[in-house]
Amino acid sequence: MTHSVTDSERDGPWHARRASARGPSAAPSSPARVAYTAGMWTREASAAVLALAVVGMAPNAAAQAGDPLYACLSDQDTRVVDIGATVCDAAPTATLTARMEGDNLQLREGAFVTEVANGGLAQTAGLAPGDVIYRVGGVDVGDTVITAARLSLIAGDTDTVVNFLRRGRPYRVKLRRP
Repeated sequence: MTHSVTDSERDGPWHARRASARGPSAAPSSPARVAYTAGMWTREASAAVLALAVVGMAPNAAAQAGDPLYACLSDQDTRVVDIGATVCDAAPTATLTARMEGDNLQLREGAFVTEVANGGLAQTAGLAPGDVIYRVGGVDVGDTVITAARLSLIAGDTDTVVNFLRRGRPYRVKLRRP
């Protein structure tokens, strides 16, 4: 079974507009016809298969999203920082190392946020438990001591950019003391 379509039907209106914009000499005088067999993929069929694949993967992705990617290196070495968050040294979990390449997740040293105080600057900025702060004010931070020192420098007259990972993806916020 074959279906015959013109170039403009196959390529859509974008190509027809582009050809006419180049001038009359560039546009073909008669539309070429191309035959497609029933076994060939169309854009619509590809999109439908992709949509079904994504829908089929959604429950699996949701289950993976609940697995922690980082944990505290030591439960005894937590520190309350003055922006209203409790942090510890971040350690990657086996889940992160297994999913890192396939899901394009980042592995960073930093401070793992374990708690966020209500009404604190961390909560106002949108930080949440599970985030990993890896850069403060343009300086990479590798542990809780350096993180606390850099966060204490946040002033009320300028913005300080804080970079962090959430579920292995990078984000940044601007903080300023009230």
